[in-house]
Amino acid sequence: MKPIFYDNPAPLHPARHGGLRLRAPLDYRFAAKANAVPLNLAEIPLAGQWYPIAFTVGEAPRPMAILGLREGENVFVNRAGAWLEGAYVPTYVRRFPFILSRDGEAELLCIEERPEILSPTDGQPLFSADGQPAELLRAALRFCRSAQTADAATEPFGKALRDLDLLDTRTATANLASGARLSLSGFLTVEETRFRALNDEAFLELRRKGWLSAIYAQIQSTLNWTRLADLAEAAGAAAA
Repeated sequence: MKPIFYDNPAPLHPARHGGLRLRAPLDYRFAAKANAVPLNLAEIPLAGQWYPIAFTVGEAPRPMAILGLREGENVFVNRAGAWLEGAYVPTYVRRFPFILSRDGEAELLCIEERPEILSPTDGQPLFSADGQPAELLRAALRFCRSAQTADAATEPFGKALRDLDLLDTRTATANLASGARLSLSGFLTVEETRFRALNDEAFLELRRKGWLSAIYAQIQSTLNWTRLADLAEAAGAAAA
């Protein structure tokens, strides 16, 4: 299964991409139909100031920023492709159009190949005239490696919440002024009563690992469902 946003990622190579440029600046229209994107552990407190945060169902629950109450709608991206001014943009979104892949032991920096992203004439070059990666690619590689490291640190967090039975299935509903009723289901959140009932040993272990701030941020982020409903209302009015 391909990662969200990526339909045609290809390993970067001067033979294939030496004459191409990255169009700049990219807008966020590529994310306009994503109603949720993955988060890493470190960014949960910041993302939680803007988005409701939930977890996926599975062996390793992954924190997600909820971006919309309708399937295929991101209320933080407007028609012009701009993200809501001032809102935190998740790492997963900022990484696009680059992504890391592996071929055996080899680490590959890939790019999403689309006409609106790559051009033979417009934008920043990907490679120098002698086939060396341009600073653009070197910076992208550093960012992708940092994101991958953060992702690896996130997996044990989700597993710990699952193993401690702190996650519960939830459904979010919103009744809009227009009369529409929106509902989103199939996600997990921290069950606050269970969290408060943890024994001292389990609580101190969460504190020792530095995970308490992320848990508190996820719980507090439930207040953002109201913001999401308000933005959904505004998006519906703009589309009318």
